Amino acid sequence: MNRSIITCIALLFAFVLLCPITVHGQDGKADRNEGLRERVRVMEAELNKLMKELEAMRAELDADEKGGPAVEERPPADVKADSRPEPVQEKLGVDLGKGIRLVPYGTVYFNAFGNSSGTNNTDVPLWATGDESSNLGMSLRQTRFGVRIEGGRLGGGTATGTIEADFYGGLPDVGVGENFGVVRLRVAKLRIDWERSSVTFGQDWVVFAPRNPTSIAAAAIPQFAASGNLWSRLPQVRAAQRLAGGSVLVEAAVLAPTSGDFPQGPDSSFVLQPGAASRSLVPSLQTRAEFRESDWFNTGKPAAVAVSVHFGRTKVGDRGLASYGVAADWSVPITDRVGTTGELFYGKNLGGFQGGVFQGYNPDHVADPHESSEGIPKAIASRGGWVQLGYTPPILRDRLSIYGSVGIDDPDDNDLVNTSSRNFRSRNLSYAFNVIFKPIPNISVGGEFRRFETSYLLTGQKKAEHLNFGASYSF
Repeated sequence: MNRSIITCIALLFAFVLLCPITVHGQDGKADRNEGLRERVRVMEAELNKLMKELEAMRAELDADEKGGPAVEERPPADVKADSRPEPVQEKLGVDLGKGIRLVPYGTVYFNAFGNSSGTNNTDVPLWATGDESSNLGMSLRQTRFGVRIEGGRLGGGTATGTIEADFYGGLPDVGVGENFGVVRLRVAKLRIDWERSSVTFGQDWVVFAPRNPTSIAAAAIPQFAASGNLWSRLPQVRAAQRLAGGSVLVEAAVLAPTSGDFPQGPDSSFVLQPGAASRSLVPSLQTRAEFRESDWFNTGKPAAVAVSVHFGRTKVGDRGLASYGVAADWSVPITDRVGTTGELFYGKNLGGFQGGVFQGYNPDHVADPHESSEGIPKAIASRGGWVQLGYTPPILRDRLSIYGSVGIDDPDDNDLVNTSSRNFRSRNLSYAFNVIFKPIPNISVGGEFRRFETSYLLTGQKKAEHLNFGASYSF
């Protein structure tokens, strides 16, 4: 298209230059300039032909723009910011014909880390366990890869297929298994976009509480999971619609039921067994409304604030328990170099989203263990959230970013009282400070410090610190 425009301009320029010469030649030099007139006629014909081609290309481009994505792709990199640098994909991809393109992408993560004492997980810890053994390690199992098929047309819209995986699916039961991470499915979906709406089928980030803090150390599991950051990727059918000129995004989804409990039965590592949410026979329902502003209070930066709701059910024994939650999330600039991102939530039975410090229900709750020997299942109420403050100093060509964050998840202690002396986690408070430097757009290096203060119902508070050096390469 650009070459055609340049050719048209060149021909037009030549035509303008030659016209005066032709007119001047009419004063008695017609024979000498007949050849020149013929050239001008040829150039006029060629110019008309190129103009028609240009108009056809413009019409085709307009049609593609009208059918292209208008509802923005959230994860990765927008909401549920997925804690990773933005991949650089301009030069990648294979044309499959008929406007369809296959685009590979991915991020290679290297993390070296140390923990001052025991945590539930060494490379991406979520809470302190009280084990006094400090540890040191390195890992690449947060590395992820994916592929998108773009450009297909379906139902008058643009279809995009995505599949993404990482190596965080577990460890082989061998002596060096910590270095052989198992492939784990992250995202597998078909998305169809129209001018102001979209439909998604498959496994994707959930609609409820969709943001994540920025981190180079926590990518396979988002930072502050079980410390106020609700998250999950679930099979779903989701619809999205833009309103008010695109400044309002409304989404609704029907999702696979989830409760966060472990499957029971023989060979449960390989054979899918129903959990408490699946036994309820009720799918999860979620909705979210988001308002976006392109220039927030003249900062020159975009902002977004939203509220989302979740509802589901679980069945424990013969007792049904509700699972519900409401959350507010935001990403708002304070100045052109300072911004804040975060979420707040309240709900019950949110273990499927690692709420309640990854505890959804108490299977044998009693009001007073000294007065009753039998307990009944009860949903655990919890509240919390996280907030991150980011700063980009005016040095190093804006390639350096500094973040300070805090997250908390605080279950209701009254819901944790039980007959079997279970040592429930009664609160989890986490702090984080991290720095990320990008020498070039697709390479990031940085460091992160995190502190966990985890309270237990029976054994009190346990503490741990996590120090992480990370480096990533995105394509």
